[in-house]
Amino acid sequence: MRKRKDFKRREGVKSARLVVIAAEGRNTENIYFESMKVSLCASDVHVEVLHRDSNESSPENVYEQIRKFMSEYNIEDDDQLWIVVDKDKWKDKMLSAVAQYCTQNDNLRFCVSNPCFELWLLLHIENIATYNEEEMAALKMNRKVNTQNTWLKKRLKDLTGHYRESDYDAMALLSHVDIAIERAEKLDTTPTDRWPQSVGTRVYLLAKSIIGRKDNI
Repeated sequence: MRKRKDFKRREGVKSARLVVIAAEGRNTENIYFESMKVSLCASDVHVEVLHRDSNESSPENVYEQIRKFMSEYNIEDDDQLWIVVDKDKWKDKMLSAVAQYCTQNDNLRFCVSNPCFELWLLLHIENIATYNEEEMAALKMNRKVNTQNTWLKKRLKDLTGHYRESDYDAMALLSHVDIAIERAEKLDTTPTDRWPQSVGTRVYLLAKSIIGRKDNI
């Protein structure tokens, strides 16, 4: 059996807690977390965002990306490995399988957004608690509104002036991360569920971990 390597952690902080992120999307999530790593990461945290070349983005594939990392490197007790996926197109059975893997390893975290990661971005700049029934239904369904955009993508574009999955200003959003955390927490009315059953996102837990807030991680 091949010996695992020690991961090279943040320079000057030998005991830095490792936060590894593997996400369903190839661009949107990585842009956000790479920006967060640069601007808001706690001094005793090392963030490692895993990238991939393929379009294989099922929850199982994202888990395999994390599993491969775990097979290559020594993982400390307080390290966290986050599987960041969307609820929208995946069946409960597929999500349940990955959630089960996470219950079997204390280092793993299952981080689902319902319907998708763009909800987390939206919470930085809009309070969806003010939405009427029609707006909330449109958000939840998140259908395509034109050839390029879903409802959430168009909403982000309308509010920020420019939004594409591979091109948006994450730094501008991050200046509002505290309010996004607060709004996401209020949406998470059943935190013991394995993922949000209605509109909601668990990315707030990952954000707290990166910036060093100890509550509810």
